[in-house]
Amino acid sequence: MGRRPKVERRQVLTAARELFGARGYEATTLAAIAAKVGVTPSALLRHAATKQELFEAAFAPEAPRIRLPIEFLSSVDAARRDPATVLRRVGESFVPFFEHVLGETMALWMRSNALRIEAPDRLPLVFDRDHGPTPPQQAIALLESYFRRASRAGRLRVRDPKAAAVAFLGTLQAYVLLHRIARAIDPPLPLPRYLDALVETWLGGIAPAAAPEKP
Repeated sequence: MGRRPKVERRQVLTAARELFGARGYEATTLAAIAAKVGVTPSALLRHAATKQELFEAAFAPEAPRIRLPIEFLSSVDAARRDPATVLRRVGESFVPFFEHVLGETMALWMRSNALRIEAPDRLPLVFDRDHGPTPPQQAIALLESYFRRASRAGRLRVRDPKAAAVAFLGTLQAYVLLHRIARAIDPPLPLPRYLDALVETWLGGIAPAAAPEKP
C-alpha cells in the first residue's frame, strides 16, 4: 500500500479556515478537516496539538492573503465593455465571496465570544484592519475606479463614484445578510434573479418617465 502524499501546513490551514467558516467552530471536527486534505486526524497533530490551536493558526494574521474575486475590474475596458455585463459579473463573483467571508467572521465572533477573548464591542475580522488597505477597502476602490472610467467614457452617469461603489457592494452584501442571517426570504431568492433586478434597476432605473403636464 502506497504512502499518502505529504500535506503542507498551508493546505491544512486553508482547509481548516474554509470548514470553520462554513460550519462554525463547534460543528467542525478534526476528522472533517483531515478528510478535506486527505490525511488522518492524527496527522493533523503535526500542525496543531488541539482544535483550538488549529483554529487560531487558521485565522492568524499571517494566513494567506485574501484574494478578491473582482480584481478583474482593474483591467476592464470601461469604454467598450457593456456595464450590465461588468456589474453582473461583479455580483456573480462577489456574493459567494462575501458569503464565505461572512461565515469566517461569524465563526471568529462566536468562538471569541465563547472564550471571552475580545471585548464585547469589537467584532473580530478575518483581515487585519490595522494594516490596510483591507479587502473591503480594496473592493470599494476597484469598483470606484471602474465607475470613474466608465463615466469618463460615457458608458455610465455617476456623480459620486465612491458613494456608488459603496452602494452597489452594499446591495450585494444585503442579499447574503437577508438570506443567511435574517433568513427573511423563504424559499431563497435565486442569485441570478436578484442580479437581473439589481442590474436593471441600476442601469435603467425604476421611476417612470415624468408625464407631460396638462395645460
